[in-house]
Amino acid sequence: MRMPARWPSAVSPRSPSIIVTSAKAAGNRVKIADIRAALAAVQATPRTRGLPLAAVGVCAGAGYMAAAVAEEPSFLAFAGIAGFYAEATPDSIAASQARIERGRGAERKWRETGIVETIPAVAPDGGDVGMPLREAYEFYGTARGAVPNYVNAFAVQSFAYTTQFDANSVSQSIKVPTLVVHSENALSPSLARKFIGGLAGPHEELWLSSVGQIDFYDDPQLIARAADAVARFFRGKV
Repeated sequence: MRMPARWPSAVSPRSPSIIVTSAKAAGNRVKIADIRAALAAVQATPRTRGLPLAAVGVCAGAGYMAAAVAEEPSFLAFAGIAGFYAEATPDSIAASQARIERGRGAERKWRETGIVETIPAVAPDGGDVGMPLREAYEFYGTARGAVPNYVNAFAVQSFAYTTQFDANSVSQSIKVPTLVVHSENALSPSLARKFIGGLAGPHEELWLSSVGQIDFYDDPQLIARAADAVARFFRGKV
């Protein structure tokens, strides 16, 4: 998925030493490695070397960033915005076994032939897509979220990884100050509450009013409220 374009520009002026993520990768470990590579680049760049570092994750990126924060001691604080804190249980994995096997088959094909099997990321009526929510289509499938280089495609091999990714349990390993910004109308508020309840370090939560999940991507007023809250939270902590 694409990064909601407003978020880096919303956060950066408020605090220049923040790493933001919201995108998915084919493998969960690959995405977490991407975040750690970005961290290493920031630490090696003369302009940013030595700055205290905090982390922000948006939507699915909040789960990946949470996993990176749990592993990487360089992050001094974390904020999750409208995060999807996926939970993988034996029952959910068993129920998704056909999808997992489909992903593994697509990955074998890619390794053998170099051909990436894809399905649409979104479609107006859902169906066999990466993100079946109508709200996802209204952003990724319309002019609302359009950018020239976006391709409406989802790598099937991702199912082998995303279906089994458990972002919720990593909260128990997050000891740095954490802010969770969410909405009752955003994705899975119950999982957000469970993530908050498991946090090992000091934490705060802010519940905002939204139409759904996607207006956290492009509603300037909602983004400003969340970004201001993140900036206030990080002051004195990084």
